[in-house]
Amino acid sequence: MTTETTNVVQPTETVQPETAQTLSHTLVRVMKIMSAMKHQAPRQHPAVDPSHYPVLFCLSGTPLRVSAVADSIHSDVSTVSRQVSHLVQHGLLEKIGDPDDGRAQLLSLSPTGREVIDKLVRGRGQWFGQLLASWSDEDVRTFDAYLTRFGDDLEAFKARVDAPNPTVTLPSSTSETTTQELAHER
Repeated sequence: MTTETTNVVQPTETVQPETAQTLSHTLVRVMKIMSAMKHQAPRQHPAVDPSHYPVLFCLSGTPLRVSAVADSIHSDVSTVSRQVSHLVQHGLLEKIGDPDDGRAQLLSLSPTGREVIDKLVRGRGQWFGQLLASWSDEDVRTFDAYLTRFGDDLEAFKARVDAPNPTVTLPSSTSETTTQELAHER
């Protein structure tokens, strides 16, 4: 039994453990393929590594502090700070004074950084267009709705795990994982 909400079917029963496990294997496979593809993509700027993309995309809107960027992209401040220094040094980001706190600085895309983001967005759109050429527009919209829902649920779950008094915990490693399951995830 299901109920319909915003084009996404809301289940009224819980997910079976076998179904969740199958999905987890599929997601690991997809993430590994995406990671491999990311490293094969042409660089849009000689100083921009694919690991810098989340920082650049995060700053494509309003200027932010380093800590806000780190929170937004689920990374630690020291890593983002190193990436920011690199991107500022190569003219992709600019540091500007924080109007609310004269001691702090905000980060913003430079005109060159904006050009890189625009190229990335166009290139990514073309790549996904080729990748999904055999899909109908309705299939892509449905997939996007489910993927968005999954991302939102994952982010909410992470917040509950990271909370000072977590309302959920991650399962500990168990010896129940078989060698075949581990091989399938590689």
